[in-house]
Amino acid sequence: MIYELKVTLKDVGTQVRRNIQIDGNTTFYDLHRVLQVAFDWENYHLHSFFVNKSNGKRMEHVEISREQQDDFTDFLGMREIYNEKEELLADWLRMPDDKLTYVYDFGDNWNHEIKFTKKLKPKQGVVYPHCTGAKNIAPDEDTRGEVLMGDVDLTHPDTSGNELTEEVNEEFRFQLKDMLSTSEQLSDDNDCWPDVLAKAKEFLRRKPWEGMSDEHIFAVTDPVTSERVYCSVLGGGGEMFGLVVYIGKEGYASLIDSLMDGEPNFEFIVQQRNLLLSFEDREDLEKSDYNLVKSYDIPFRGRKSWPSFRSYKPGYYPWVLDNEEARLMLLALEQTMQVYNELLNGLEMPDLIADESVLERVPHEENGALRFYNQVVELEDNPEVELESDVPLAISELDLKRVEKIARIPATIEFSMEYVDMPVQNEPEERPAFPILALAVERTQGLAVYQDLVTGDEGPSVWQNQFINMITAMEGIPETILVDEKTAHYLKPLITKLKLNVDVEDELPLVRQVINMVHESLLSD
Repeated sequence: MIYELKVTLKDVGTQVRRNIQIDGNTTFYDLHRVLQVAFDWENYHLHSFFVNKSNGKRMEHVEISREQQDDFTDFLGMREIYNEKEELLADWLRMPDDKLTYVYDFGDNWNHEIKFTKKLKPKQGVVYPHCTGAKNIAPDEDTRGEVLMGDVDLTHPDTSGNELTEEVNEEFRFQLKDMLSTSEQLSDDNDCWPDVLAKAKEFLRRKPWEGMSDEHIFAVTDPVTSERVYCSVLGGGGEMFGLVVYIGKEGYASLIDSLMDGEPNFEFIVQQRNLLLSFEDREDLEKSDYNLVKSYDIPFRGRKSWPSFRSYKPGYYPWVLDNEEARLMLLALEQTMQVYNELLNGLEMPDLIADESVLERVPHEENGALRFYNQVVELEDNPEVELESDVPLAISELDLKRVEKIARIPATIEFSMEYVDMPVQNEPEERPAFPILALAVERTQGLAVYQDLVTGDEGPSVWQNQFINMITAMEGIPETILVDEKTAHYLKPLITKLKLNVDVEDELPLVRQVINMVHESLLSD
């Protein structure tokens, strides 16, 4: 992608500016070379970049500089210093208004403010780096004193800036021949966000919800993974407009749950696997959504017209789409528009619930191009997300022998592990995850006899270790253990080894009561 930068030379008595478009994969060393040419410096002196704002957050003490650093500065530990020949613009300029300072000549201190404005697709016929605007000229080398005294006139006679802009581009072509690239050389197949946003804008303009309802659910076979995604247009009720894309078997189970259940609750949301595009008012957008839209040269205006994208994944907090999910969203938007066009021309679609079948868009190659055709497929009534068939024993033989010696106690407990609505984020860029509460409740008195909060991915080892911890805490193996189906599945090797008396039940009312109390407490806080 092309990054548009507004570069302003500060504290010189008049505005000296260059608007530069440059490949986001440019190193800071090459940006230094570009700025030397753009401002007509002669590269006599030292320079450094200082990060002021990255990914929308203020930063201090981050320097991107030459390979050989000043040992005294490193010794003091005053700054984090990165190698300018290794760092890329795209790694630091991530949201509109991210800023850098380029300092040239540490005697005269020529400070250049670099402001990232937006991303663009490279245009045919344009050679990058490319200057799109220029105002006034930079001072000569070693003239800080004269500039401070007001003895230097930096005004360029061409007030339009067109002549100066062309001069800068001519110098780029003459001095930076090894850097010059065209649109063909800069194509970025991994970043599909410009296409996603453009297709979302078309989707909004066409308003497919005016001709498609909840009954018009269809499937698309992903040509990359061969996995099905299921598409449902939102907007028939007039409250929310957009598109939901359910991914794979997990997504299909989520889709059936959404059609069968009423208002979604936490348990419903935390098990979802889908992608959501909704159109919101500008003031209701999350900052991440607004920054995404403003990062690309695709305008959105009006009420309920700003796109918001969310990924729902079991066990995780709703989050921004990653690159693979953006690709799936683009596929779904393209095929939704095609199905909508065919509906307007008389296409008949089966009802997923009533007919137990769905229209599927299937990819095939034709004359070297990828095309999709329609077929109707039958679907299972009650999809279940399959658990792995073979569950390994995750407890060491030594721990197992220790547990085998623990006495049985006359108690009936409910044991389960449930997600809790208090997302945990370990790193600023990391997707928050919902922790899992391991809980054992004694049936007779209704008391919680064991509880522990676990973070990380769920799986047999987590379930089995928590069960062993529960037995250790109780100092006995309960005579009867009531569990749900998933828990029974994950504990299967322990149940066999320890000869546990386990009953599988559809509902664990005491566990559910405690979980509800935890969520009510979190809401009140």
